[in-house]
Formats: sequence, structure tokens, C-alpha cells
Amino acid sequence: MSLEFYHNPQSRGAMTHWLLEEIGCDYTVKPVAYEDGSMRTPEFLAINPMGKIPAIKDGETIVTETTAIAIYLADKYKSPNDLAPALDDPRRGEYLRWIAYQSACIDPAMMQAGLKFETKRQQAGWGDVELVKDVLDQRLASTSPYLFGDWFTAADVLIGGALSWATRFEMFEMRENYKAYLDAVQSRPAFQKAMGG
Repeated sequence: MSLEFYHNPQSRGAMTHWLLEEIGCDYTVKPVAYEDGSMRTPEFLAINPMGKIPAIKDGETIVTETTAIAIYLADKYKSPNDLAPALDDPRRGEYLRWIAYQSACIDPAMMQAGLKFETKRQQAGWGDVELVKDVLDQRLASTSPYLFGDWFTAADVLIGGALSWATRFEMFEMRENYKAYLDAVQSRPAFQKAMGG
């Protein structure tokens, strides 16, 4: 039985879709619409009580939240494509840092930029929009072409996916390092397939 992927392309599920294509495992898309109430049905709330997507069901295992899904998939499905450092790999710490940066820093900074509210760096877990953009810019200055050199990982899916949205909708201005990184990740066949390009 293939993995079930609850998805709407106009959601963070786009990153999970991209990741599934990169991993190369068998999966079945279970479309979920916003407008028909299908996220509030008892059947879907049994999958995710938050009534949100993406979500996956892998046998008896249910995983929700984009970051958790990415960690789960990249750790479990190592073949044909290995997208995560092993638990004892010295790169594991940095990998986890950047895989979490999407939801812990980029997402709230995008919300702050989109809603145009101010916050003091010491009051918000993400600091503020400028700090998030600057830290990301510094890290992307040393990519060649991905976060871990030639090795594309699940962290690149989450960082690349979030940065794609942030720049596309002008929540973050395009910077030179952002563009070089986005050109690299968006040229991948799995990105093109998942995003319909």
C-alpha cells in the first residue's frame, strides 16, 4: 500500500509534494479542497485534528506539520534517494537547524512581513523579518549549489520552498544569494514535476 498524501497545491503541501518526488517513494495524492469543507469532516479530523494540510498516512503512521513530515520521510525513505544525514552524521545538527528554520523563522517572518506588524527582536522567537532575511542570506552565501554542497537534502526542500513563496509574493525582496540558490533548487526535475512546471 502506498503512502497517502493529503494535499492542496495552494498550501505548504507543495513542499511535501516536492519532497515526495525527490525521495522517489510510491504515494497517492488525496486532494483536499478549502472551499468544500472537506478539512472539517470527521474523517479528515481523524487524520489531523487541526483541520490542516499537508498530512501523510504511511501504513498506520500519521504525520502532520510540514517540518515533521519532512523529517519523517527523509529519515525513513533512504532509497532510491537519501535526503537526510544519519543520526550519527556530524552534519545532522546543521541539517536539523535548517530544516526547522522554515517553520520557526521563515514562516513567522513571512507572516510579519505580509501583515506589516512590528515586533522587537527579543520578544519574538524569530527575532524580526530583517534578522531572518539576513541570517538566511549569510547561510546561502556559502551554498554550492545546495546547503550541503552537491548533496541535496530535505532541508533544501523546506528552505527553497519557503523562500520561493516569500520572494514570489514580495514578503522578502530578492537578493543575489537568494536568486542563485533558488535557481539551483527550482531547476531540479522533482521541483518542476511537483509544481507543474
